[in-house]
Amino acid sequence: MIKLKETIKAEKKLKLAVFAFLALAIVALPIFAFSSRKSDVYVNAKAGEQRDGSTSHPYKTISEAIDHSKNKDEVEIHVAKGEYKENITLRNGMKLFGENRENTIIKAKKEKNETVSMKNDSTIDGFTIKNGKMGIWVEKDAKASIINCVVKDNGNGIAIQGGDIKKSNQVSISKTKIRNNSWSGIYSAGIRRISITDSEILGNKKDGIDLARGTSAWIGGTSIKDNKGSGMKLVVDQSSVWTKNNDIRRNSREGIEISSYGTDGRIDISKTKIVDNGRFGIARLQRAGNTSWTKNLTFGIAPEFWGNISGDISSVLYIK
Repeated sequence: MIKLKETIKAEKKLKLAVFAFLALAIVALPIFAFSSRKSDVYVNAKAGEQRDGSTSHPYKTISEAIDHSKNKDEVEIHVAKGEYKENITLRNGMKLFGENRENTIIKAKKEKNETVSMKNDSTIDGFTIKNGKMGIWVEKDAKASIINCVVKDNGNGIAIQGGDIKKSNQVSISKTKIRNNSWSGIYSAGIRRISITDSEILGNKKDGIDLARGTSAWIGGTSIKDNKGSGMKLVVDQSSVWTKNNDIRRNSREGIEISSYGTDGRIDISKTKIVDNGRFGIARLQRAGNTSWTKNLTFGIAPEFWGNISGDISSVLYIK
């Protein structure tokens, strides 16, 4: 009888051990499977002849790193400081990190093309991007993050193709300096969700920010100065644009130019300095239909105005 009890106890212990092992395996396998998808790749302009993308044998160009990462699901490319004369496309899920934004430079090899193209869920962080027709081109519906970059001496600094306003498709621009581009600093061609925060947009030859109708945008903590067009060019119709804590000054035309074609939307301007602009601080342009400006243009914490040549807020200007 004692032996039977001991046998039963031993079988129970064995079953418990097997169950615990299987449970651990079930939990651990997805973790191992997930981690195995991620790959870190390294680039250095001073790389030698032997190159495999490792820290000791980095690739010599960013394009080489991208080409050798075609079959990898999640790729982080780490780029040492230097100048890389090439045009690149970041594939879905690809993240590109520069050593130092002032000294890690992507200069367009083909000046009639965009310097950097971004596909869905891609990130660029820590670069100077220059000399392309577009500095950065964000493709239709692509979620993209642009962080801690300098975008200068291009046609448009950052150009965003249309899509939709889903949060999953948001274009985020943060801690980035966009300057001295031949056209607009940031240009969005169609309906989009966009976030612009803690950035500088200055000295561009046209407008600082130019957003199309139907845009959903948050613009905060950003300096928009010395652009040759307007600081911001916005459209009321079907848009939802919220701005706060911006500094908009010394732009050659309006601080903010707001157009309406007669359909509802919302633009809210809060706690912003609109100063020393060449025409109005805010110009209200009625291009078609009729608009309830008091409903569609609102002010949270009242903005500060001074020194705007034509006045702070224009009467409604009817444009045919």
